[in-house]
Amino acid sequence: MNYTLKKQKSPILPSAGMYVARACHDEVIDTEQIAAKIQENCTLKRSDVLAVLSELEDVLCNCLKDGSIVQLNHLGRLKLEIEGKPVASPEDFDPKKHIRNVRLHFIPESRNGHQTLYEGIKFAKR
Repeated sequence: MNYTLKKQKSPILPSAGMYVARACHDEVIDTEQIAAKIQENCTLKRSDVLAVLSELEDVLCNCLKDGSIVQLNHLGRLKLEIEGKPVASPEDFDPKKHIRNVRLHFIPESRNGHQTLYEGIKFAKR
């Protein structure tokens, strides 16, 4: 994984003026490329993989929008979280006014406190 060092500029941060590593993301891998890679590794054809990935997208999105936590075995959990503005009382709450954002939260699978997703990452400075 490539990284670069960025200087913390915000004066309100305790680390202001110090440098912190930030990941460099040089490439976007799309569904077609994923299907091609999966086809290379198994007996399924690219079209079969694309069909499954397309259906996975629909089901996953619908489950998340319904408020479910989606557990993908050996990968982790996905769930939607709400970011909202505080109100003085429940009666004052208006979802259109006070919900600012919805974010996807991913929690990698962990076994005995160890997250296998992060195993074997090699870091290189750019």
